[in-house]
Amino acid sequence: MIDWEREQNVLKILLRQKALTPDEAREVYQHGMRSEQSALELAVQRGYLTHEQIREATGGEIDSVASLRDMSIDPGVVNLIPPDLGRRLRAFPIAVKQDTIEVAMSDPDNVTAIDEVRRHTGYRVQPVRVADPEIAWAMDTYWGDNDIIELEASMRGRAEGLSEEVDRIADLSDAPQVVQLASSLISMGVRQGASDIHIEARPDGLGVRYRIDGMLGDVNTLPGTIKDALISRLKIMAGMDISESRRPQDGRFTTQAAGRRIDVRSALRPTAHGENIVMRLLDRNRMYITFDQLGMSAPLQQQMEALLKASRGLIAIVGGTGSGKTTTLYAALHYLRQHNVNIETVEDPIEYSLDGVNQASARPDIGVGFAEHVRAMLRQDPDVIMVGEARDTETIEASFRASLTGHLVLTSMHANDAPATVTRMLEMGVEPYLISSGLRAVLAQRLARRVCPDCKVSRKVEEVLEEAPALQRRLAEHRITVVAEGKGCERCRHTGFRGRVGLFELMRMTPDLKRRALADVDEQEMRHAAVSEGMVPMAADAMAKLRSGVIGIDALLSLYADLSTEYGDDAIDFIGGMPA
Repeated sequence: MIDWEREQNVLKILLRQKALTPDEAREVYQHGMRSEQSALELAVQRGYLTHEQIREATGGEIDSVASLRDMSIDPGVVNLIPPDLGRRLRAFPIAVKQDTIEVAMSDPDNVTAIDEVRRHTGYRVQPVRVADPEIAWAMDTYWGDNDIIELEASMRGRAEGLSEEVDRIADLSDAPQVVQLASSLISMGVRQGASDIHIEARPDGLGVRYRIDGMLGDVNTLPGTIKDALISRLKIMAGMDISESRRPQDGRFTTQAAGRRIDVRSALRPTAHGENIVMRLLDRNRMYITFDQLGMSAPLQQQMEALLKASRGLIAIVGGTGSGKTTTLYAALHYLRQHNVNIETVEDPIEYSLDGVNQASARPDIGVGFAEHVRAMLRQDPDVIMVGEARDTETIEASFRASLTGHLVLTSMHANDAPATVTRMLEMGVEPYLISSGLRAVLAQRLARRVCPDCKVSRKVEEVLEEAPALQRRLAEHRITVVAEGKGCERCRHTGFRGRVGLFELMRMTPDLKRRALADVDEQEMRHAAVSEGMVPMAADAMAKLRSGVIGIDALLSLYADLSTEYGDDAIDFIGGMPA
C-alpha cells in the first residue's frame, strides 16, 4: 500500500519549492491513484523531478551505491527478506550492522516499503539508493533457483581422471566423471568471461576453445577415447537426439556457475572427424545492463533516452555479427519497462526472459515469422514493439507500418554503419517514403577490447604507428601523443585486454536526411550529410576512448581498416570525426 498522505505532503513541499508545477503535481497524483503507483516515482519517470529533489524535500540522508556486483554480500543476510516480498518492494538486503539492516532500493523514499521490511525483519531499516538494474541483477543472482548443479572442477583435472578410467566410461554419458567434465567446461567458460565454447572433433581427440572478448583462445585437447561419451552428454543436456549423428541440431539448457544463472544455447554440426558443438553462454546478468555499462557517453545516453520516450517511429540498432546489438536492445527494453508501457517482442530465439515484457519466438518453420508476429502484435494494444532482427523486406516493411500507426518500434539489422542503413533498407526493397516517414534514428555499434587496467602502460604514438603516418598526423591534430597498452598480467590472462566496450554512432533522421532518403543518395553522401547534421561518427567515439585509455590503438586501426574498405581514401576524414 502506498502512503498517500505522505505523498501529498511531499508534493506540497515540492510545490512550495517550485520544483514542479501545480499541473504536474495534479497529473502524477491522479495517475498514481488510478494505477496504484507512487506519484513521486511517476514524477521522476516523467522527468519532472529527481530523486535528489525528493530527498531534499523530505530531509532524508540516504546513502547510495553504484554497483552491487563487487560487494561481498552474506547469504545469511540475503535470506532475511523473502524473495517474493523483496521483488514486490524492489528491496534487496545487503548488510546487517547491529540493530540495522541496510537495504538496496531504487526508491529509498518509499516509506511503505521501508515499514514492511522493518515489520518483517524486526530491524531498523537503512535504505541505500541503488539503480534498479543492479537490484534486479542481485535478485536473480542470489535468489535464483538452487536446484541446478554447481559447476566447480577444473577441466584438465577432470580430463586426466577420465583418461585413467576411459575403458569403463567411454560409452556412458551419464557417468559421474563425464557429467563433471561437461560441467567443468561450462564453469571454466563462465569464470573466464567466455561468450562461446567450441568443442571440435579432431583426428586425435577433442579440441576445446573459448571465445573471450571476441577472440578465440588456444586449443585444449581432450583424449579421443572420451569423445563419444562427452558429446552424448552435451547433447542430452541440450535436449538433442543422441541417436542422430548425421544432421545438424540445435538445443538449449540452463545451468548455474560462478554464482550466476547461465542460459546455454547449443549448436551441433557433423564434420569429417565427428560432431562439433558450439555452446553460447548467455549470462542473465546482461539482461540488466545499462547504457552507461555498454560504454555510451553521457550525451549519447541522454539522446537515446529521449528517443525511447517517443510514442512512434522506428529505431534501428545496426552492426556486424557479434557487435552487441541484442544486448543494446535488451538495455533499451529494460529502460522502457520501467515506464508503464505495454512491450511486445518477437525474437529468434528469446535469449533472455524479461519480467513485464510479452515475448514470443518466431517460428518460420510453421509459417509464423517475424512479419506475421508484428501484424498480430498490433492487435495486442502495444506501446512498444521489438523485432529481434529485420531479416527480409516483409519484416522491415511490417515494422515501418507499425511505427507509422503510433507505435515505437525497435529492431536490429546488419549494416556497416548508421548512414549505410538507409542504403541497405532501400536495397532490400523498402519504399523510400516509409524510410523518410518512419525511421526516427539509427544506432550503429561495434565492440572493442578494453585495455586491462591492472597492467596498463603508456606508449608514444609514433612507436605504435610507425607505418601509419596519416593516422599519426590525425592523432596529433587531436593532441593525442600517448596511448594505452596492456603489458599482460594474471587478471587479463596475459593478453593485455580485459572485457569489451561499445563504440557507437547515432544518426537521428533530421528533415534534411529524410529528404535525402527520398532521393536515394549513396552512402558516402549520406555520411557527409549526417555528420553535418550533428552525427558524431563512431571514429570520434573511438578517439575519445583512445584518449581516455579505455581502448588501445588496435581498436582504432581495426575501425580504420573497415572504413577504408567502405570509403577508400576518404576514410581518414572520418577518424576523429570533427576538427581537433
